[in-house]
Amino acid sequence: MHKNGRFFISVISGEQFVRSVWDPYAYRQTGKSQVLAEFATIKRIGAKSVSNECLPFEPIEYRDIPGGSYLSFKLHSANPGQASKLPTIGEGELLFGTMRAYLGNIIVTPRANWINRAAPLYFQVKSEFILVRPHDGLHYFWLAYLRSRQFLSQLPIGHGGTRPRLQPEGLAGTPVTVPEQGIREDIDLELNKLAKEEWTNYFKSALLTSYLTEERLDFSLDDRSASRHNSEANSRVEKRT
Repeated sequence: MHKNGRFFISVISGEQFVRSVWDPYAYRQTGKSQVLAEFATIKRIGAKSVSNECLPFEPIEYRDIPGGSYLSFKLHSANPGQASKLPTIGEGELLFGTMRAYLGNIIVTPRANWINRAAPLYFQVKSEFILVRPHDGLHYFWLAYLRSRQFLSQLPIGHGGTRPRLQPEGLAGTPVTVPEQGIREDIDLELNKLAKEEWTNYFKSALLTSYLTEERLDFSLDDRSASRHNSEANSRVEKRT
């Protein structure tokens, strides 16, 4: 196998082979390598029958995800009766963008009370995402880790020519190296607080802007100071992992 200037030879059985896994330790029973499937359940997102009142926003697309270290993303208010039979997920869910996965289009949906909405709150997705449910429940730690260069550089390329798509099994088999549970919990707690503050503060700003301009209410984070704080938090994540 050869990738990014590294060359090694492994002799394994066909049953053990995992496509596009480039870590040689993944095939050794030494405990030196683990894969994402050991820490999370990865599955496709299905359609769900939900009332329009629980779907106040337009479907999420890749273009709604800002670059950098933002913990929020853009939401557009939906027109009445706009809901369609698209994949649907709830609050606090971790989504991984599968088209050109190496770009790191990864988000966690906000809690209803963070954006002054009544629960239950649901979101539809238009772009191609798969659902990642961490076994430890630490969604924001895993958001930061899955966005890291360390993880993205290990991803399989995927299939599809100029628009390669990563399959759930490819993501599940990607090697990971993460700190112990206690450190993950500390990082997640800090990022969760920052995410709540980011969503709450921007929601207040969006309401005021909507009132002044009498335009449709859109949610998008454009607070550079929040980005700076989150960049500092993500720097601490990388140092601790």
